[in-house]
Amino acid sequence: MRTHHPPISSSSLTLADFTGVVDRHQNALCAFLHHLVGDIEQAYDLLQDTFHDAWRAAREGLPPFVADSDEDQMRRWLFRVAYYKGIAALRRRRLIRWESLDFLISFGGEPDAASAPFEDQLAESEALRAALARLAPQDRACFLLRAAHGLSAAEVGQIVGASPEVVRKRLSRARQRLRAIYLAQNTRVLEPGQ
Repeated sequence: MRTHHPPISSSSLTLADFTGVVDRHQNALCAFLHHLVGDIEQAYDLLQDTFHDAWRAAREGLPPFVADSDEDQMRRWLFRVAYYKGIAALRRRRLIRWESLDFLISFGGEPDAASAPFEDQLAESEALRAALARLAPQDRACFLLRAAHGLSAAEVGQIVGASPEVVRKRLSRARQRLRAIYLAQNTRVLEPGQ
């Protein structure tokens, strides 16, 4: 039995245009979801769900997936849907596990520490991963969207459904907690006899 799909309206994105949107945003969205939910397979599932919702909106000619829409609006829409799908998955799971941050660090434009020994780089990565895992999901999402994906506080607010002031407070709280957790972990490592 064939499923009937409504025709794409003239104001909708073409399939080629939508494919371009997917190509431009899938890596950033996948990295964001992976580091939000802590599981790459679940991130791929949520990414697929996000693009499914986007395709449905595009087929129906809904903003921002119309022919003359703004690329930034599409990006914010995709991150917003991905954020809510990720938060819903975390609520269902009630257990947050964290995986590798290697992709986030390389995506976020961190400089290569070619002069640092491999062991030091590995220890830094582990400490950062552990610190990020202890942030509340909403704070972690704000931090990831701002630090790794370069969005403004206003854009992050549109994605997570908060005012720019609330986002700034979450970012400040996340930075303070990250710094405190990171320093506490490094202090414990450096203490003699442990």
